[in-house]
Amino acid sequence: MNISDFAAYAVAMDRQDELAHFRTRFVIDDPDLIYLDGNSLGRLPLASADRLTQMVQNEWGNRLIRSWNEGWIELP
Repeated sequence: MNISDFAAYAVAMDRQDELAHFRTRFVIDDPDLIYLDGNSLGRLPLASADRLTQMVQNEWGNRLIRSWNEGWIELP
């Protein structure tokens, strides 16, 4: 088997992957980048970016210290 055979096999397997739709849930600036850093949190989930934006702008920015009494201080 040569390298193009392996590449074709990988593409075929990717097309059959029932979890492939989860890829759209992450920030992917370079779709050709293969990211294998074991000490990383991995690709940024879009939901995390949205949640952090909400927290910074609304809970911290708008609500200030009041947000401490709005449920999150009790969280682990």
